[in-house]
Amino acid sequence: MKIFIAGANGSIGQILVGKLVERGHEVAAMVRKESQLDDLRKVGAHPILADLTDRESLDTAVRGQELVIFVAGSKGKALESVDRDGAIHLCDATKNAGIVRFILLSSIFAGRPQQGPEKLQPYLKAKQVADEYVQKSGLDYTILRPGALTDAVGTGAINIGDSFEGPGAQISRTDVAEVIAASLVEPKTVGAVFEFIEGNTPIAQALSQLE
Repeated sequence: MKIFIAGANGSIGQILVGKLVERGHEVAAMVRKESQLDDLRKVGAHPILADLTDRESLDTAVRGQELVIFVAGSKGKALESVDRDGAIHLCDATKNAGIVRFILLSSIFAGRPQQGPEKLQPYLKAKQVADEYVQKSGLDYTILRPGALTDAVGTGAINIGDSFEGPGAQISRTDVAEVIAASLVEPKTVGAVFEFIEGNTPIAQALSQLE
């Protein structure tokens, strides 16, 4: 499959690129800086220069792809232009290119930002707007809302729900990348929006049980 990834140089993006290349996919890895191109080439990806704040560059970047994934994040530096509008722009570019499958990495509490930590609520509200836009896009979307991210070793098992909270509501970046990769081949993830944290159900099995 020809897969486009926005945010390919991020912590989850790098893991995801590696997983998808290993599984034989043709990965177009989007980055904003020329200095990041060689590292992606070394792992077998096809790097593309584009910018989430530049709609025209996105229209060009996604042409010829079969599936688009948004895993980008501004780390709080550009909540509106990247975390919110960047996802919206990429969604539009996907539709303009005639691509139907779109996977959006969101966040726990994005569907209920008022329940999230107060300092994160501006971020969660930005993600909520992007999520709702994608849901109304007409695309075959999957919106993934992981718990707090950690650098722990992945376990390959998760719990899926819609109202996790507390110190246990976390998950490794490796497992988040695996959930994204597994969503590519699980039909029940199409049209799904769900929160997930580390748990005890193997990822493929958990996704196959979505309703």
